[in-house]
Amino acid sequence: MGGKHTPEGVKIRQLEETLKCKDKEISDIKNSLADVLLRIKVLNESNAYGDPSVKRRKISELCTDTRYELLMDEENEQQEKKKAKIIELLHTDQSK
Repeated sequence: MGGKHTPEGVKIRQLEETLKCKDKEISDIKNSLADVLLRIKVLNESNAYGDPSVKRRKISELCTDTRYELLMDEENEQQEKKKAKIIELLHTDQSK
């Protein structure tokens, strides 16, 4: 097994850091969704709106907004991955 300064050790540290970032991202998404679900529950149980269609509209808006934000985050992440891959290919292209 190589030391921590070998190429393998550096790669392992990079992968561990990536895992930490992904774990944090997953945790943030779970917390965000939990917050939205709580807001939907409170809205559903509230008596502040006499007309049920108002509650449905507000719940629908919360769901739509949250879905949009999640999809935009995913799209941005995919774009970043593509950029990183292009940069990596540019740096590692030995064919020239």
